[in-house]
Amino acid sequence: MKNRIVLTVISAFFISVSAFSQVGINNTNPTTTLDVNGGISLRESVAPLKINDGVSENIDLGEVPYSQYLIEGPTGAFSIKSIKPISGADGQIVRLINSTAYDMTIVNDKTANPLRILCPNESNLNLKGKNSSVTLQYSKSLRKWTVLGYATIEKQVARKFHAIGKSNIHRQNSSWDTFDELDIEITPSSPLIYLNFNATGRRYLLASAKFRILVNGSPIPGLEIRASNSSEFYNASLPMYPLEVTPGEKIKFSVQWYREGSALSVIYNHPSSDQSHNRYLTIID
Repeated sequence: MKNRIVLTVISAFFISVSAFSQVGINNTNPTTTLDVNGGISLRESVAPLKINDGVSENIDLGEVPYSQYLIEGPTGAFSIKSIKPISGADGQIVRLINSTAYDMTIVNDKTANPLRILCPNESNLNLKGKNSSVTLQYSKSLRKWTVLGYATIEKQVARKFHAIGKSNIHRQNSSWDTFDELDIEITPSSPLIYLNFNATGRRYLLASAKFRILVNGSPIPGLEIRASNSSEFYNASLPMYPLEVTPGEKIKFSVQWYREGSALSVIYNHPSSDQSHNRYLTIID
């Protein structure tokens, strides 16, 4: 049965061996020691690599090591310090894929221990995010694993979106209406964004103001920003209000205001003619 399997493999590929021990797979003229005309697959272990919390040392890849492993087990941030290579290994490659949501750190260790890992710049390699990975290769001359490559989520620079009202507006009716020029439309990249809002102006006949922020035309539930009053002025502020969103789904923000007081009372917002007036909305993604 074994002989029949071998013959099947040979019939499926063109295999050529030159006088200088150059092997060609699917070609008859190898130009290097191994010359493959086609794709190469590095199989993943069927059994995940179980890692404990904290620092894992002397990880055993098993009697028949694979080139790729899915890491499972940690319930918090974890570190990998050493892996057992194949006896006499030189060039052995292994790729570790983090299936958890916790940080994976590859510990740099230049001591004499031949199971340790050397990281770029001789500093620990911190890999953030689910499905981050590291590819290690063993060097016989260094007697260490070295980092062949890695993939992680880099720290993102926060994006800020601004809307600033510049025209002069006022409100006398006791009903909700648009607080002009504070529309912002974004496609968030993070699941949590922050809203900053401010409005300052004058009030007439003891008028007071309140504001609300709309998401896709609907007010944020439970969020009503009531202005504080000081003599003839009012001020409303909302600093760093967290809002959970769905990354990749477009959102439109707008603001409304409401005048409270007697029928003759008025609230003003005149940023173009009075330096004590302003209105703005900022979204931090």
